[in-house]
Amino acid sequence: MGGGAPAHSWRFLFRTDQGGISRREWWRGSALLAALLLALAAGWRFLSPYANRGLDERKLMDAITIVTFVYLLVYAFAAILIAVCFVNLSAKRLRARGRLPGLAGIVPLAALVAGAAHWLQPRVADTMPWAIVAACDVALAAAIAAAIVELGLRRDGPA
Repeated sequence: MGGGAPAHSWRFLFRTDQGGISRREWWRGSALLAALLLALAAGWRFLSPYANRGLDERKLMDAITIVTFVYLLVYAFAAILIAVCFVNLSAKRLRARGRLPGLAGIVPLAALVAGAAHWLQPRVADTMPWAIVAACDVALAAAIAAAIVELGLRRDGPA
């Protein structure tokens, strides 16, 4: 767990919640997961305009539409796996800090709720005010900030 310890395997870091890790290992693992998620999000940002269109624009099924929705399936599956890996990584760090490892799921939960709010609000704008989406975003930012302070800045041992 110390700073001089060799890096753990990917299997240990991301596939199990047992054990403990240092701040440095948490930062490395979190940066890798964030980079993967940002790369996938950039791909979706590029393809998303092809997901919303009417039949007057293109055929019912064309190559770009198929590619777009296959990518969306891969993106959704990868986002869920990245969230699970982050929970496992954070649970190890919380355990090393002497905290309850069950708190590791707060950031992914807040991200999924905020994402759902962003998706739903334009579809039901008359019944869901934008303030709810903003509140979800504030809660996500607070969860990320708390995770960075608790897991990435504080030392091992009880708080």
